[in-house]
Amino acid sequence: MKIAITGGAGFVGMRLAGLLASRGNEVLILDRNLPHATPHGVIAVRTDLVHDLPLEQYLACNAVIHLAGVNIFGRWTDAYKKLIASSRIETAQALIGAVKDAGRGPTVFVSASAVGYYGDGGEEELIESSPNGTDFLAKVCREWEAVAASAAAAGMRTVSVRTGIVLGPGGGMLAKLIPIFKVGMGGPMGNGRQWFSWISLEDLLHVYEVVATDSRYSGPVNAVSPEPVRNRDFARALGKALHRPSIIPVPGFALRIVLGELGSVVLMSQKVMPRALLKNGFVFTKPAIEAAISESI
Repeated sequence: MKIAITGGAGFVGMRLAGLLASRGNEVLILDRNLPHATPHGVIAVRTDLVHDLPLEQYLACNAVIHLAGVNIFGRWTDAYKKLIASSRIETAQALIGAVKDAGRGPTVFVSASAVGYYGDGGEEELIESSPNGTDFLAKVCREWEAVAASAAAAGMRTVSVRTGIVLGPGGGMLAKLIPIFKVGMGGPMGNGRQWFSWISLEDLLHVYEVVATDSRYSGPVNAVSPEPVRNRDFARALGKALHRPSIIPVPGFALRIVLGELGSVVLMSQKVMPRALLKNGFVFTKPAIEAAISESI
């Protein structure tokens, strides 16, 4: 296949491009930033995805995996919140609109989304049919997925991958937490009882590969380990892997002071289950948090 990956120069995108190319696919990375080097079978093009989309190269692809979007882990000012939404929604609209206008192009549209779609679920087990939350991030996910679903009108099979916290080497949430834990200042956030839904980077890459190539998948797919853990157990596992204590809790009020509105999102409880993946026989290589962390540090 010829597969376009937006945001392909990022933490997940570059590794996904390498995996897909290793399977014999031709991969087109579309990103504002170009990677320093690309593996064999991967071509990278600089684009903002809205005003200067390389149409001929993009429309020659069989599938597009839309990962582009600014990092949500920033201070949520009004301006940054608008950027979080627009960097995802406007780019998706442009990608789908190009196919509608041309009457040709990718027949599969896979869009990143997030378990933030559900909001705070407390102790409830959340599956793909669970209701949408009401906070800002839940609203962004809803609008993001609605745009992705509109790709069906262009004859594209559409999948929205609702991803949990990604654990892998060299980036993501662990890259921010490891230095804190190494100096003995790590610990659970808030009361530590909230559910923490996560997925290993290796498993996430395989999820994207599967949903892009397997016609059984459409609509929302929860990309999370089938073994969610409580926040305190995640902290304990990370401290153990680093041979450091993990007993200093980060008070909820402190997170809200430092992170603002994002602090409340970090404290949410989300016990998300990958029902669609399990139904179709997906096999997780790292379902347990300890294995995922040990191979990520």
